[in-house]
Amino acid sequence: MNEVRVLPAPILPKEWNGVDTSIDAETPELLSDDQFDRYVQTVADLLAAAGLDVTVSADDHGHLDVHHPTSGFNVELDLREDRSAEWSLNADDESEPGTTALQLASLVTRLLAPGRG
Repeated sequence: MNEVRVLPAPILPKEWNGVDTSIDAETPELLSDDQFDRYVQTVADLLAAAGLDVTVSADDHGHLDVHHPTSGFNVELDLREDRSAEWSLNADDESEPGTTALQLASLVTRLLAPGRG
């Protein structure tokens, strides 16, 4: 009897199909405010299409606050004109008192998913 294999999860959310990513084909122009604005908006649109809450800072257009609607996890993205980014991951809450080492390691492992890159 043939073994039925489970299909792997899609690499990209299918909702991303509706987002215009043509900015990726353009060579970055470091002094082009218009191009950087379009790049920031494309990143924000892709994250929103994946179901995340995204806020573009009014004071620093390259700064995005990205929140998962149910987990309480947040990513702060600082995008740069050369299309590099600095980012940090944090949570709204702390782990519960008495969290076992196995529970804590399991949470971090799920977040960072080693072996998938």
